[in-house]
Amino acid sequence: MRSLTSFQRQRHQLTIFIARLEDDVQRLQDTAKVLEGRIQSTQSALERAETSWRETAERMRVYQREHAGVPRSSLSNDVVFRALTSSLTTYRNSMRSLRDSLAEQKDLLDDVTTTQQQIITAKERERSTLASTITKSQQELQRLRSNKETLLAELQKKQQSAQRVRSMISNLVARERQREEQRKRDQARTKSGRPSRESAREPARVERTPSAPGFARRSLPWPTPSTTLLQGYGTYRNPKTGTTLENPGIDIRAAVGTRVSCISKGEVSSVTWLPGFGSLVIVDHQNGFRSVYANLATVSVRQGSSVQQGSVVGTSGENIDGALVHFELWYGRDRLNPATYLR
Repeated sequence: MRSLTSFQRQRHQLTIFIARLEDDVQRLQDTAKVLEGRIQSTQSALERAETSWRETAERMRVYQREHAGVPRSSLSNDVVFRALTSSLTTYRNSMRSLRDSLAEQKDLLDDVTTTQQQIITAKERERSTLASTITKSQQELQRLRSNKETLLAELQKKQQSAQRVRSMISNLVARERQREEQRKRDQARTKSGRPSRESAREPARVERTPSAPGFARRSLPWPTPSTTLLQGYGTYRNPKTGTTLENPGIDIRAAVGTRVSCISKGEVSSVTWLPGFGSLVIVDHQNGFRSVYANLATVSVRQGSSVQQGSVVGTSGENIDGALVHFELWYGRDRLNPATYLR
């Protein structure tokens, strides 16, 4: 029998793959819109060229009728005749080029549409597999909850993952500080007239300004429609095992599939999976604060993507403690009680 960890890891991989497919579909939709616009523009240009060609051809016929019987040698040097002939050639070449371009654009649009449909089909197939995996994961959870030993083992995994999150946050802070220190060194070298080798190789990076003000208490929206806590911040005692555990954030009661939204704008710095924590997203709000959204059944964002307040980062899942969303808030390396900041 496959383990809960195996089901949850597969669920995470599927939801990340589906998110990438959705990105691909969106890009193809954008490409199709651009192509449709170009086709319409090319079609209009072709119609104008055809109209101009017909009008010029008619003027040529009129000119030839009016000059019937005039010696060819006189016509060959006639400015008007030469101008009409040149215009007809120009419009004919333009129409040929526009028709070729139009055919190529339509072929490309057909290819884009076909690829888009193939990806949509693949996405629906993966969604079906994901739904099956979630069901099996929930069944395995029920089995584990009925056994004290397996329940205790899962709770220990969850505590170990909490430490992993702390390490991840610490590494993110360290990298940010390294970038800031390097930026200051580069600035100092530039001011002294001795640019660093890094800045000599590439243009100086634009300093990022904070994209959100510092968060005040009771200033942030909840990440879920529900504001009911299943488990608060800090130490608590599990009634089934009798063990005392540490909750590094808050667990918000939420039915499986509930939309989970970002509390403020920022950048997704990590999308990963951890035992007991499920799919997990970390958002850097670029003002010293970072938020963590865990126990997600599906993920809707990718690492490096920008998010706004209210952007959906995923949907809620279920772990050994029930159907919930685990939410953490950090300032630098300091863990905060999220309930203090949620309004």
